[in-house]
Amino acid sequence: MPSLVHPSRRPFVILSVLYTAVLFSSTAFQHFLLGSQVWDLGIFEQFNWLIANGGINQASSLRNITPLQDHFSLLLLPIALVYKLSPNAYTLLGLQSLALGCMPALASDLCLRKGVSRPLTWALALAIVLSPYSFLVNRGDFHPDVLTLPLMLLAIRETDQPRRWLYYPCLLLTLFAKNAQALFGVGLSLYALAKGQRGRAGITLAISLAWWFIATEMSSAGGDHVGIRLGYLGNNKLEIITTLITRPWTVFREAPPDSILLYTLGLSLPFLALLGRRSWPALLGCTPIYLTNIISASSIQRELNHHYSIGILAFLIGGCIDALSQSQPPSMQRARNILTATLMLATASFIGYGRVSYFTSRYLPRLQEARDFQQAKQVIQPTDSVLTIANYAAHLAGRQQIEQLEKPGYGPVDQYDWIVLPAPDIPINIGGKLKRVDRSKIAGTVARIRRQAEHSGMTCQSANRSIVLCAKS
Repeated sequence: MPSLVHPSRRPFVILSVLYTAVLFSSTAFQHFLLGSQVWDLGIFEQFNWLIANGGINQASSLRNITPLQDHFSLLLLPIALVYKLSPNAYTLLGLQSLALGCMPALASDLCLRKGVSRPLTWALALAIVLSPYSFLVNRGDFHPDVLTLPLMLLAIRETDQPRRWLYYPCLLLTLFAKNAQALFGVGLSLYALAKGQRGRAGITLAISLAWWFIATEMSSAGGDHVGIRLGYLGNNKLEIITTLITRPWTVFREAPPDSILLYTLGLSLPFLALLGRRSWPALLGCTPIYLTNIISASSIQRELNHHYSIGILAFLIGGCIDALSQSQPPSMQRARNILTATLMLATASFIGYGRVSYFTSRYLPRLQEARDFQQAKQVIQPTDSVLTIANYAAHLAGRQQIEQLEKPGYGPVDQYDWIVLPAPDIPINIGGKLKRVDRSKIAGTVARIRRQAEHSGMTCQSANRSIVLCAKS
């Protein structure tokens, strides 16, 4: 029986399988060690649970809006079908790991189809594997737009191809991840224009802008994200543009130059040796996303563990393929030098940005608490309502009613079937640091909720050393 994978591609497929395993193992282990938060993993799990159980028009108790009112992510519909087969957060993390993990094999296949030499193809594959952004964006969190990374790269590569059957479906599926994916569409239209594809550029721009206006209107209940993040530049879009043109230095009030530099280096360093003069259309394509991130008042848009730069990663990989598939390939010695330089740069970026040490400083110290939590939650049924802290909510979000006690408005405590609290003397993650509960900012809230629960007739007792459970009598 012939192999399904061509022998020339087999090493890269094996690399992708191993990379996917590493990605999933690291994010699953971090999640098990209570290293994920309700924003956004817990929220997206509840969205998927609602859709999978026929509640697409029902408001999420964690977000107070319906699933599609959060960025109008139509991609949640097929994701929820997969989630229904295995309803837990690990399913979402697995899908995301698979999307990121397939990138070395996909990029390598595109390179080999373009006639790129094997050393340079290996260089790009290893740059992707060692990219700290690919590693961090998957750790303990989930976002639908990350799942579209392979589709974004395919759309980029199909831009100058005469066929349309692959380009436009990839573009549409990418846009369907969220309204802000229109920025990728605008960037793709710039890329097409730079490639001389004026007609395709115009159609892509029209589709992307139409999606932006439709999706933004449909998700208006989720809040004005543009106003929240760019409001310091002006009260409306015209004032924002005017400020950027006349007083661009205003941006540095919210985004210091050093943070912009570190952000840019973290994204691009693994790929620097692979970029060339033919990469400029792809670099032009990533400017709408890049500029939006660096001018945002929300600093998380310039952090490598968030999803806001996933489109930039697609354009960087596409730019590398453009540069490597030049008409006159470099000599074998120069190709090996590029491979060596890429390995050095990518390794340095991973060591500097990868945050591997977080496992020993933030996550592994909570191993016993994680075990105790998993044991304690066994008595909680999927139909039960729960009040708990944000860390635990990320593990209990697959239900209709769950609230986090850090958020005001959770109401009377006796309306819940279960209240899950940490014991006073265990360390939990507060603002990136481990602090004992009784010495943290939530100490008063935890103690007050337990008193209210006991006063209302609920039974509160230690399930084990780390977890306190309050249940209706």
